[in-house]
Amino acid sequence: MVVFGDGAAAAAAVEAESFDVVLMDMQMPVMDGLDATKLIRERERGKGSHIPIIAMTANAMTRDREACLRAAWMPT
Repeated sequence: MVVFGDGAAAAAAVEAESFDVVLMDMQMPVMDGLDATKLIRERERGKGSHIPIIAMTANAMTRDREACLRAAWMPT
């Protein structure tokens, strides 16, 4: 397990290393988990790769769930 303190570092690590899964905190400094997830998905386009990203957040509102799902699902 590898832990990063912000979303930008997490997105950079996913680009540089191979991981089986990402547990993404949606509320991180520098770049939040939603933006980091979107960046990871954009980088995956055309590569044929798709890493599972599991959103983690203390927010439990329906709109928070929907925002996480929108960020994680990027059609290729």
